[in-house]
Amino acid sequence: MEEESLINKLELHYYFDESDDSHTMNAFVRNRCEFELLQIYNELQRELETDVKIETEAFEEGGLTELWTFLSDNAVPITLLLTGLSQALSRIPLRKTKLEKRDLKLSIEERKLNIKAAKKELKEKERQSEITIENLNLIIDTNPKILKHLSNYYKQLYSYPKVKKISTTKLKKNKQKAEEPIFVQRTDFYKFIIESDDLESIIDENATIEIISPVLKKGKYKWKGIYENAQGVIDFYMKDQVFKQSVIAEGIEFKNGTFIDCVLEISRKINEVGEIFNSSFSVVTVLKKHYENVVVETPQGKQYRQTKEAEKNQFKLFDNDDKKE
Repeated sequence: MEEESLINKLELHYYFDESDDSHTMNAFVRNRCEFELLQIYNELQRELETDVKIETEAFEEGGLTELWTFLSDNAVPITLLLTGLSQALSRIPLRKTKLEKRDLKLSIEERKLNIKAAKKELKEKERQSEITIENLNLIIDTNPKILKHLSNYYKQLYSYPKVKKISTTKLKKNKQKAEEPIFVQRTDFYKFIIESDDLESIIDENATIEIISPVLKKGKYKWKGIYENAQGVIDFYMKDQVFKQSVIAEGIEFKNGTFIDCVLEISRKINEVGEIFNSSFSVVTVLKKHYENVVVETPQGKQYRQTKEAEKNQFKLFDNDDKKE
């Protein structure tokens, strides 16, 4: 590839009112936007395991235009990051809530395989990576940190009425256009903004909690226990009403060293800097209670086990029918 024809720049253009011929932008808004873009860039680097340096320069040309230059000895990772950043900024992301759980699980597994294939290609410097736009979109759509920083970016612009639209354009090293600009109108800014910081909950169907402090009275009080996967003590809600009532009504005894096996729901959130944390724990169903060598299965635990076994047998039946075909 000739050096001048190398596509290694991304032009980011902020458009103002036609009557506004200024080239200025609120420093706090612009700096925050730049911060969010760099976080998206860092996350894409981490996902693809690339090592590409980035430089920025600015010049005035109707509104405010920034140039991002990507530097690497290999053109392949430059292409991936340039395209990935352009896709993130210009394409409204697919929300997880619009995916069926089964489809989401398949998408995540597909994403892992695609990223693995892309990394293999990246190690062969003489060949172009075969990662597609669809695979890059999959990385963006299933990465909460990218979605959060993208949301923060557009939230800044949405609250700054001077910016009427933005465009991203891939440029060659000589600053000639490699493709036509992609525009995002102000009326679409809100579509990138995440309405809630809540993420999909994690369900641990085989959780074991050592009870430290049970709640022996009515009310929305939290229990306290040691959950191994959390590496320490957690406060949790007891949402198994049958077990909760039996504790209060029957005076179930909890001694030092009493454990429960349960279905545990772990609620998660993402903060402003893209860090994911567990926001709360809830025991949905108590399956068993055990102390020393005495294990007692709860009625609701037995029902839960039987339901799971029936579902498992049903899946086996479907598999056998598929094999017969």
